[in-house]
Amino acid sequence: MDWASQQRFLLAKHEGPYERWPVKTALLCDGLPTGTQIEGYVIEAQYRCVAGHLLITSFDCPYEEANRFALLDERFQVLATTELRVPYGSFLLNAHWPLDAHTLRLHYEIRRFFRLRIVSPGGPLRRRPRLELVRDEHAWTDDPRAAVAVRDLEDRLAALRAELSLIDAVSLADPADGVGGTPRS
Repeated sequence: MDWASQQRFLLAKHEGPYERWPVKTALLCDGLPTGTQIEGYVIEAQYRCVAGHLLITSFDCPYEEANRFALLDERFQVLATTELRVPYGSFLLNAHWPLDAHTLRLHYEIRRFFRLRIVSPGGPLRRRPRLELVRDEHAWTDDPRAAVAVRDLEDRLAALRAELSLIDAVSLADPADGVGGTPRS
């Protein structure tokens, strides 16, 4: 079985201030509780895969964004997890796509790529699959989809820069001049 993108899963919403939210969040499937909690507050991507379901979550924190990867079986039990996180760093997922039945390519920043691989169980000591996350130094030159992802991100960033420069170009009215602000007395 290859990877199939899906939209079956949601994470429950937390109440109260962000600083008090627990790290784990209740997982819902087709709107119903699964009895499973996983780390994260937002599902960035979800796939049906060879080992069950793979969820990519984040903590919705713009300055220290991280991704958590959870592999679930058919009963929604967590089989394996790994994460992409560094102190004071941010990993905002831009794009992702399958490479083969066991591997996803993940695109971060302009030209930072990783491979997430489901490693099958093997031997008497490893009865469960595991997730292996490795940096992919040459992806953007070796994979045409990576080159497209880089161009798409550069285009989105250029559009944002242009939009911001338009905002900067608009002269803001001085509230003291009586235009758009408090009238002079």
